[in-house]
Amino acid sequence: MMKKGIFYAVGVGVESMDLTLRAKQVLEQADVIVKPVKQIGASSVAYTIAEKSVNLKQTETIELVFPMQIQTDYYNRLQNGCLQPICDCLEAGKNVAMVTLGDVSIYSTATYVRQVLAEKGYETAVVAGISSFSAGAAKAECSLCENQESLIVLPVVTSKAEVEAVLEQFDTLVLMKAGKALPWLIPLLTEKKLLSHTTMFCNIGMEGEYIGIPSIQYASYFTTLIIKKRQTNGMQERRLVLE
Repeated sequence: MMKKGIFYAVGVGVESMDLTLRAKQVLEQADVIVKPVKQIGASSVAYTIAEKSVNLKQTETIELVFPMQIQTDYYNRLQNGCLQPICDCLEAGKNVAMVTLGDVSIYSTATYVRQVLAEKGYETAVVAGISSFSAGAAKAECSLCENQESLIVLPVVTSKAEVEAVLEQFDTLVLMKAGKALPWLIPLLTEKKLLSHTTMFCNIGMEGEYIGIPSIQYASYFTTLIIKKRQTNGMQERRLVLE
């Protein structure tokens, strides 16, 4: 009986210089690369990052469509047979690696793919990457939490009440996909005297990268805010340079 291939979910970070040695090794040895795309034929940001560090020109690729919709139930959607091309490769003994932005364990579509394949009996593995907010914090030289400080990550900001509630409970807030909320977030942070405690970054590692004070002008889909209630002097000095 032919040995089945292994499925690898590979986090590639947010730019090519963030690719780990483990990720590079797995991608170099993979027989097939899965590219997550918005629609067939569209470009894949994760794949573009990977191919800057790994020669993938001769590697077979499979496009897997993930419409960028917040309410999409990806787990159930993957039950409808769209993973069959990946299953066919695994059955043929090919090792398959799916590239995903940031880290696999943080709001990654590759997580759902790995779960479904594991339930089907295939061997799977996860290769950690650098999350977008970790990469942004590093570029801004801003620590996410220190000593006994608490941290919360919100994938989508939906209401003023939600932000006010977590501000009461946590020391550091990471608000992802916050671009559309900026028209009411900025006044709220100003009211709470937290605007100077907040670093915004957009499109990290991409064209139009921005790091600095929250601004609607630079907002995009990839907009994240780090709000530190207990701002350090080092953070303030760094923000002054960025601005």
